[in-house]
Amino acid sequence: MKLTKNDFKDIPQLSALIKAVDNIDAEYANKVSDEIFKYQPFFLSVLLGYRLDTKPEELDELMRVYFMIWEYFKSKPNVKTKKITEAFFEKAEKKHIDMLKYSEGEPNESARKKVFSYDLENLQSKGLWTAVLFKFEDREVLLKMEKESKVIILIGIKSFIECFENL
Repeated sequence: MKLTKNDFKDIPQLSALIKAVDNIDAEYANKVSDEIFKYQPFFLSVLLGYRLDTKPEELDELMRVYFMIWEYFKSKPNVKTKKITEAFFEKAEKKHIDMLKYSEGEPNESARKKVFSYDLENLQSKGLWTAVLFKFEDREVLLKMEKESKVIILIGIKSFIECFENL
C-alpha cells in the first residue's frame, strides 16, 4: 500500500481525539450520544446493540472508538444532513465480508496481503482506521476480546468509516 502526504495530515487531529476520548466523562458521553442520535441514529443504534454481545468494559472501549469516529467526521460535509441507513451500511459491510471470503481463496499470505492492501488504498481515512486499530491493540480489554466478536466489530467499524466518507 502506498501512503501519500495526505494520509499523514490527520495525525495531529487523531492524536488529540484519542486523548480526548480516553478522558470522557458521563456528561460528554450523554451530550455526544444525543448529537449522534440527532444526526446519525443508525450509527448510535449499532453501538448500543453491542451491549447485548459484549462485556460492560468492552462496551465502554467501543463507545470511545465510536465517539472518536463521530468527532472525526461530524464537521465533514453531509454528515449532519444525510443519514447512514441500514441498507447503505449493509452494502459496505457486505463488500468487506466478500473481500475476506475472496482473500481466503488466495494461494498464500503474500497474495492475501495484496487484497487487503488494495482495499486500504481506496480508504480515504487511513489515519482514522489506523487510530481504530491502535485502540484495539493498545487497550487490554479489546485485546482480550473474543476473536470472532472483534472481527465482526472491526468490519462494522470499517464499514461505518466508508459510509461516512461517502455521504
